[in-house]
Amino acid sequence: MGLVNMNYLLVLVLCLVAADPLEAFFEHISVSISNQLPNGAPFTIHCKSKDDDLGTHVIGAGQSYEFSFRINFWETTLFFCGLGKQGGHVDFDIYKVPYRCDDCKWQVRGDAVVGLGMDPDSKDIVIPWK
Repeated sequence: MGLVNMNYLLVLVLCLVAADPLEAFFEHISVSISNQLPNGAPFTIHCKSKDDDLGTHVIGAGQSYEFSFRINFWETTLFFCGLGKQGGHVDFDIYKVPYRCDDCKWQVRGDAVVGLGMDPDSKDIVIPWK
């Protein structure tokens, strides 16, 4: 193959990947946490990673909080949250690389915060209130 043909091939490959190079190489993760608290109670959540602070949000009855991101090159991505409700607080890892989910779902319940089928054995993660 001549040099000109190799250049065309390289340009074609770059065009295919350039539309969204991260899409081709890094896994996209969505996280949602829904309010299942009794009596219409709200909760407050503040999530962060090493590089991103997602801010503080108040989540009302029946509502959800959602965010998405891509796993980093080193596969060390970690998001952690502080979550509070009247009479309780908990700090927890809402996402870390060993979790096996592309669409990670959590519920805030009266007795605990629950990650649905998130650990490597597809079991729920249950984090009781403090």
